[in-house]
Amino acid sequence: MSTLFILSHAPHADPNEAEKLNLARPGDAVALIEDAVYGAGAAPTPMTPLLEAAASRGVQVFALEPDLHARGVTTTLPTVDYGGLVDLIAAHDRSVH
Repeated sequence: MSTLFILSHAPHADPNEAEKLNLARPGDAVALIEDAVYGAGAAPTPMTPLLEAAASRGVQVFALEPDLHARGVTTTLPTVDYGGLVDLIAAHDRSVH
């Protein structure tokens, strides 16, 4: 059973939200939306090592492109648009926000 973890809070505003990344297992995915996209930027945040660890465990990590653009954040992570986010939700058995 795969899970999509949707994170929406900025890493510096809610460090506990990034802890959800520790729950992600191979086959799961993470979508960074709203202010969570700050965790996908070049500057290290409390989320950075957790994102790296999740990716090394086989968890796919995505950032929502419109939210990156709105906040002026650039990333090397794969990005999705709103339709892609809907596809991620549909592709997983459950979503946790």
